[in-house]
Amino acid sequence: MNNITDKALNAEAKQYSKINSHWHLTWLRLKKNRYGMFGLYGVIFVFLLAIFSNFLSPYSHKQINPKELYYPPQLIHFVDFDGNFHFRPFVYQLDEEMDMETYEMSYKESQNIIPIQFFVQGDPYSFFGLNFNIRLFGSSEGKVHLIGTDNLGRDVLSRMLIGTKITLLFSVLAVSASLIIGLSIGISSGYFGGTYDLIAQRITEFALSFPAYPLFFALLALLPRRADEKVVFVLFAAIIVLLRWASISREIRGKTLLVRNLEFVKAARALGASRSRIMLQHIFPNTLSHVIVWTTFSIPEIILVETFLSFIGVGVQHPMVSWGVMLNQILDIQTFANAPWMMAPVAMIIFTVLVFNAFGDGIRDAIDPYAISK
Repeated sequence: MNNITDKALNAEAKQYSKINSHWHLTWLRLKKNRYGMFGLYGVIFVFLLAIFSNFLSPYSHKQINPKELYYPPQLIHFVDFDGNFHFRPFVYQLDEEMDMETYEMSYKESQNIIPIQFFVQGDPYSFFGLNFNIRLFGSSEGKVHLIGTDNLGRDVLSRMLIGTKITLLFSVLAVSASLIIGLSIGISSGYFGGTYDLIAQRITEFALSFPAYPLFFALLALLPRRADEKVVFVLFAAIIVLLRWASISREIRGKTLLVRNLEFVKAARALGASRSRIMLQHIFPNTLSHVIVWTTFSIPEIILVETFLSFIGVGVQHPMVSWGVMLNQILDIQTFANAPWMMAPVAMIIFTVLVFNAFGDGIRDAIDPYAISK
């Protein structure tokens, strides 16, 4: 009878502990924050776009069509010119015309209907090592360019979706590497102290003193003109890591200095726990909330840095495509005036930065036990 009672009490205690755990309470507070939940759903949406970018793209982002240069966006219709309703969405084929006074080319909708088909066969692509050729939409009766084409006739929507993958991949890799280095140095520096802490802090201060943008320009000058785009990608990410790890390292060191003298750490040390065990199982979990908040704010910051530097030609290089690389094609006012739809990546940049910042604000307020719920 006593055993049954003890088991029931233990099960009840575990259930109570689970319900009232820190992360469970954090989730409950986050769900009450509409702005934070908007950010969470937006972040999930952006990552899904990046993961399934090839499937969502109607064409290959490298496909060049000299006959469709600066092709304007095609509007989706359900009702044709005669007033007939179509259950299947369609676009009109665009015919090219020349203004005989200004000799400028323009496009006008013709009477030819191009039905939009779903799950169609298209250009082959690789997804996690497997080869596919099924695209979400397209048409076997003509081209469908919902956001138009660029100066080489490449589909802007396809390039923007692939650019989402490249930009997010770059940002996540740079933040992850910065976290690994920063956490390792920050926790060990705060825990061991002494000479090791002194040396680690001098290295951190040296890294923080680097001027960021002159370093990027120096990289551009040192690279050969025909450097492989993957090499540039890795070097670009390495410089971002070199400049970012120091900030999180210093913050984690301060957190470690507070935690290392608490009772549970002293108890683990008295029981003979190794230093690595104490740092990994006792100190690191207490810095995790700070790491999550720092990550959610760092990713949009790096997205903006990558976009700006790629826009001026220092970051990601052709034939890789990112949002900054796409904006690099409209450096002159004439191109912007003739093809304003090539500014479409700006909308994705604004949305992505907004949702990451919203999620960061929400998770920060949810983690803070003294935050006032709104």
